[in-house]
Amino acid sequence: MKLNAESYLKSGSNELRILEYRAGGMSFGINILKVSKIVSEMKDFLQIPEAHPAVKGMFKDLGNLVPVIDLAEILAIEPQKTHQQKVIVTEFFGRLTGFLVDRIDWIYHFEWKDVVDVNQVLSFTPNKYTIGIVRPKEDHIVQLLDYETILIGLHPPIATYIEEEEQLTFDFHGKHILLAEDSPAMRMMLVKKLNSLGAVVDDASDGEEGWEKFQEKPYDLVISDIEMPRMDGLAFTLRIRQSGKKDTPVIVYSSIGDIGMKTRAAYLKANAHITKLNLRHLLVIADKLLRGETLTVQETGYESVQDTFSNSLV
Repeated sequence: MKLNAESYLKSGSNELRILEYRAGGMSFGINILKVSKIVSEMKDFLQIPEAHPAVKGMFKDLGNLVPVIDLAEILAIEPQKTHQQKVIVTEFFGRLTGFLVDRIDWIYHFEWKDVVDVNQVLSFTPNKYTIGIVRPKEDHIVQLLDYETILIGLHPPIATYIEEEEQLTFDFHGKHILLAEDSPAMRMMLVKKLNSLGAVVDDASDGEEGWEKFQEKPYDLVISDIEMPRMDGLAFTLRIRQSGKKDTPVIVYSSIGDIGMKTRAAYLKANAHITKLNLRHLLVIADKLLRGETLTVQETGYESVQDTFSNSLV
């Protein structure tokens, strides 16, 4: 199979579909790729004693226990409880989580360049979990939330896991790493960990800022999220591969692990696709790439797509 990388990129990897929903009468959105399903009824629902007030309980879904988080409670806004309430079941960090919302509204198509980083909009003061906004219409704003930070806040052991990997003995001294990540919580934790191993880290809040920094000086490794405002991680990877520093190792580090995303990452020659919070795997792969070693297909994370894109795997 022979494809033009840029046209393939434009056909899907720098586009996103946003599911709009309401919580407390306000409009929010989530990338449809992060949605496993939407349910109206929660079977065998159980409350959890002494849980966080926003954790309403859990229910069974195909043998899995799915905790349910009330987004209105998290965002400190008044819910509008109606018969239209739904639970958006998502998968982050390899875990299923349900978000209780007032209703589902619509699905919109955007490009990542249409997503506005709230840090760039000084007149807009959203809640602390908002990291981006889109405008389906001129007078209609949909806020994109940092779901990863929400989950880390509700379940501190997720963050503690990163801090407890002290037994790792990698030595990244003298190595310059560029990290592109739009989640402030994830960015801060990764920078702290890489610094503790001796690396000099420049960080960027999106692919566009990452691309600007990449052009300024050489890097030994780039680690990039995929979902980011203005320019996503795959568009950023394509820019790198078409540049004069095209051989710079790139790891895409994403909460989206579906086959389509892995296929795009493989075709665009990202050296590896790693699921977020699999920190040990990330550091093992980073260490091998920084030492110039070749990765096995299993280490790249592309074993599920190797038959289709075997000629593109790095």
